[in-house]
Amino acid sequence: MNKTKQTEQKEIGRVKLSDTQELVASIVDNEKVDLRIFVKTDSYTGATKRGVRFYLFDNNWTEFK
Repeated sequence: MNKTKQTEQKEIGRVKLSDTQELVASIVDNEKVDLRIFVKTDSYTGATKRGVRFYLFDNNWTEFK
């Protein structure tokens, strides 16, 4: 039997883009920032594939200072 690791995700912010779309920022497993588009329509409600995920501890953040 394969055990899969449960992903811990904590929402930290939400920005309304339109009546049906929001940009949601989340921390995943205390090591990644996930920015994802969420939609709410008659046929689907939830996350889309549109988004990005950044690792917090990969030493790339010093370039942004």
